[in-house]
Amino acid sequence: MSASTSTSQLDATLQALQGGLSQAAPAAGGNIDSWVSTLNGANSPALSAIADELKNLKTAIGGGDASQISKSLSTLGEHTTKAAASATDDAKDKLQQLGQTLSQAAKSLQSA
Repeated sequence: MSASTSTSQLDATLQALQGGLSQAAPAAGGNIDSWVSTLNGANSPALSAIADELKNLKTAIGGGDASQISKSLSTLGEHTTKAAASATDDAKDKLQQLGQTLSQAAKSLQSA
């Protein structure tokens, strides 16, 4: 996958999450499937772990389990923030922002 495609995918995900979880939910399944495909294609154990957690998130969303959704979002936030450290310059800031957004979403579910 090209860097520009991945950056576009990051932009789309960040934009979807900026409206909050309730606005992001309708497109979550397709977004998650797209990310799983992208991450599995990277042949990186760290990125495969993120893809596996995304599958857990999709299952939790399908079951409406807010506690599990929060846990998955928190784990994804941590993994995404760590992945930013080794990312390309054009993706690094966006990955850090995505990691923070996922962590904040997890906290918002815990307090809801």
